[in-house]
Amino acid sequence: MKKVKFLTPVLVLAALAFVGCSSDDNKDVAPAATRLELKDPAQVALTFPATRQKQTIEILTDAAVSEIRVSQVKASADEADAGWCIVKVESASEISVEAGDNNGTAFRTATYAIQAGSLTPVEFTVKQDFIEPENTEMSISLAADSYGSYTFMAPAAGGDVSITTVTTTAHQWTAVFCDWRGDPVENEEDLPAYCTIKTPSGASGEALILTFQPNAAFSMQSGAMVKISSGNAEPFVIHVNQDMPLATSAIVMDADCTEVYQSPHAVSFQKDASTASKLVFGVEANGSCEVKFVEVGTTTEVSEPWLDSQYRGVDRIWTVYPSSANETGSDRSLDVLLTGQNGVELFRLKVTQAGA
Repeated sequence: MKKVKFLTPVLVLAALAFVGCSSDDNKDVAPAATRLELKDPAQVALTFPATRQKQTIEILTDAAVSEIRVSQVKASADEADAGWCIVKVESASEISVEAGDNNGTAFRTATYAIQAGSLTPVEFTVKQDFIEPENTEMSISLAADSYGSYTFMAPAAGGDVSITTVTTTAHQWTAVFCDWRGDPVENEEDLPAYCTIKTPSGASGEALILTFQPNAAFSMQSGAMVKISSGNAEPFVIHVNQDMPLATSAIVMDADCTEVYQSPHAVSFQKDASTASKLVFGVEANGSCEVKFVEVGTTTEVSEPWLDSQYRGVDRIWTVYPSSANETGSDRSLDVLLTGQNGVELFRLKVTQAGA
């Protein structure tokens, strides 16, 4: 019994010592971080000049510096690392961002995420400018005609119309109305009445947009010319016209406008496709017309017709011809429509191409 009484105090002291050690260990464990944000919310988007520059992002957090890390956020798995940008955690409140010289011909960007423990990451983007090129290259998406001129026909309904997309190696392009010499139109009374320039400037890849008034006259609006310039590149001049309103009636004749055809009118082509077999019709209409390819005897449009057709309201000419040879082994047929306001059918051409 004496031995039991002697050992009991020893065990109690050992237990107290263990509890004391555990309490001391817990004092060394840092509490979980509860806050992570940018001190200045505007720093969510950093901009840098083309030459090397360093900026500092200030953060507000209760996390230890050892818990803070920054990594690049990639849009896709094969996206390249932004080696031109160096991001470092300097302290628990500061992150440095340094962009090297940009000797390219376009802006470059990168996105980063600041992380601290299990808190929601905070992202910021870096965008760096580029040096204005000595020799600017510029192109437009609008195709030139056979004479090398650029012409655009806007719809009669009016509104905002995208004329062309402009690509340039410079920072931006500009657009102004010009005269036939290419000089800017300076007098307000000399500006076109039927359209205005909505986007007088833009970056590479952006569109030139003009705003048109509805054309209430039964004639095409013309005369406006827009000059697009960028750096020292050769400017582009676009002749901008506006189509007449859609017609409510149309008379279709032969190419010499001596014989009037009744709708529907049937025509046929040989098996082989040839421009020599092109049919030309004269048209008298009180407005513009649209061409539609439809299944025989219906108004159901065909998505991939074997015919080609153009209607030129200015010249009052309508052309129709096969776009491919008939290799089906049998005759094939389509109807071609001239339509006007509200899609109303003005004339139907019944076309057959021989299969043998």
